[in-house]
Amino acid sequence: MAFKQQFFLLKRQRSFWLTICLFIIVVISNSLSLFNSSNAFFYSRLANLTQSQQSNVVIIESEHLSREHNELVQQLLSYQPKAVLVFANEQLTVNKTLTDMAQNTVFYPHPRNDYCLPHINDWSGYNVELAAMADSSCLAIWPTLFNDLDSSKSVLLNFALAPSALPKFSAERLMTMDIMASQLQNKIIILGQHNAGLGVKLNAPKLTQTSNYLLLTAYIADTLDKQSSISLLTLWQSTLLLLSISLLLLFAFQKLSISYSIVIAVLTSICWFVLGYFILVFQHLFLPVGQMTIFTFITLVWVILVRKLNEDRELTSLIGNIQQKMAGRYLPKSFISQSSPWDAIIRLVTQQLALNKSIFLARKEGDHRLTEIRAVNCHLSDIKEMRRDYKRAPYSDALKEFGVVPILRPFFNELSDGELQYIVPLIYAGDVRGFWAMTVMPDAQFNKQAFERNVNAFAGQVGELLFHYRIIESQNNANDSALSQLLTLKLQEPLSQQVKTSIAEMEQKLTTLEHVFNNVRSATVLFNLFGQVVQINKSLEKLAAQHQFSIFDMTALDLLCLVTDLDTETAKGKLRFITLQKGDIYLQAKLDENTYILNVRAMDASHLQNASGEPFQVSGILFEFIDIAFFIEQMPNSKQLCDSLCKQQQFYAQNLMEPSTSG
Repeated sequence: MAFKQQFFLLKRQRSFWLTICLFIIVVISNSLSLFNSSNAFFYSRLANLTQSQQSNVVIIESEHLSREHNELVQQLLSYQPKAVLVFANEQLTVNKTLTDMAQNTVFYPHPRNDYCLPHINDWSGYNVELAAMADSSCLAIWPTLFNDLDSSKSVLLNFALAPSALPKFSAERLMTMDIMASQLQNKIIILGQHNAGLGVKLNAPKLTQTSNYLLLTAYIADTLDKQSSISLLTLWQSTLLLLSISLLLLFAFQKLSISYSIVIAVLTSICWFVLGYFILVFQHLFLPVGQMTIFTFITLVWVILVRKLNEDRELTSLIGNIQQKMAGRYLPKSFISQSSPWDAIIRLVTQQLALNKSIFLARKEGDHRLTEIRAVNCHLSDIKEMRRDYKRAPYSDALKEFGVVPILRPFFNELSDGELQYIVPLIYAGDVRGFWAMTVMPDAQFNKQAFERNVNAFAGQVGELLFHYRIIESQNNANDSALSQLLTLKLQEPLSQQVKTSIAEMEQKLTTLEHVFNNVRSATVLFNLFGQVVQINKSLEKLAAQHQFSIFDMTALDLLCLVTDLDTETAKGKLRFITLQKGDIYLQAKLDENTYILNVRAMDASHLQNASGEPFQVSGILFEFIDIAFFIEQMPNSKQLCDSLCKQQQFYAQNLMEPSTSG
């Protein structure tokens, strides 16, 4: 039953089915031999690393094999060889007397003779595989020479023998008896036509630079004589091996990051090569190193792909949840995210400074000329000054002073009597971003020094804002170019960027709320129902430090008993009422000589997404200490305020008593 439940659970998971698809790909590709060429490539490289210097095979090459093969065979028989194999492209005329004398020693493999030479399979372009000989149309020569040879299956040739270690003589040396008897006695002699270097090059380890087919035949004889042929894994063995590798790598890659997984994949591939070499040398077995390497990286890509799909799905869900939570919460755009910086700057200035007229001028990028941008309480056409070069007065005067300066000649049209003109540069880090021209109507309380100080302060802030806005704008323009987005794969905004934006909005909101909470004058602490402090503000920290109690070592019950005259049982009843009824109580709290109004209430958790983890659907109990004496003291007319509060309290008391009196 538990297995069926687990199976139905897995059925609903996309990752499970994608993993099953990976295993299916392994089985199908191995069954269809899709990556056999990689195995042939790696076998060729591994075979080049093996070395052997001894062989019982000798090659004799003749310039005129068709005329002198009988004499050569007769001469070879005098050395008592193990076998003589005569290879020719044409059917040679055989001396019957000679072959009858050495019936089991001399062979003329040819399709038209009794014996033939089994062909070499083309293993993905490599001449390294000896075909199975059981179904051959003629009598294969190799099982006749080597009785213990299993001719029912294909094997790989062993190329450990170095080409220089293979004895090779000419027919002239044989006929002149220029060869020692020990070099031919009990040897397998391969007699053939001298190769002139013509024909197709062999594609086999250590033989890639020759077209002499006798060399490949010699390697076949050497492999079979030493019983060192290389076996291959059967289909089910290789399939099981590849499935096991993919399964183990799935565990490894899921535990590691992508960068570490790539390193592990590379190191694993090197391990496959080393392991394949040692098994090839000592066990004469070739592991499918090519397939093992390919499926190592296929598994890596598969894990990255599945992880990316899952992350995209989770990120999309996360973005949706964040946007849903933030749907009813207004977040104004930050200054650098706005399409134009000037509207925000104008709002900043107009609500802080009492100016009559204002005109902002911006510097053209890469030039020393200015252009009008925004006007407040006037029009851009109200500028009487025709010059827009900040290297000339009055702009140069403001740059020299590095601050606000009065304009002595008319800059604005239609100035009122007594209206003063000023101009200030908008500079930050030595970069001139523009100028700010303004007028002011001084009154009896006008303080020129304070005015200039305030304008310089605002101009400095505006210049800094414009400087940072320009930097961000330049970076965005560079990043938003089509070529840049194409090369950085950002033509479509990635989900990670959307998540970053959504989290930034939540962080902005959370930071604002925490900042507001910390600056609330009332000392506030939130407990959960398990007796742990969830959140406190700075006022509570000051209160705890002032009255010397450790808030983090206390529960809600401890704090309630500490600050009130309630005994433990009564305090428990109050907390029980707050928890079960989600109530709200007001008590008098006394700490040392100070008296506070204590408001204790439950925080409803029914609207929270994780409310299932909160007992009684209550996310916590909030304690709020209100120091009414502090607030009254801060008011300018505290006595009048107290009288007003007393009247208001009497009004509340009468309204609360009326229903009970009438009943």
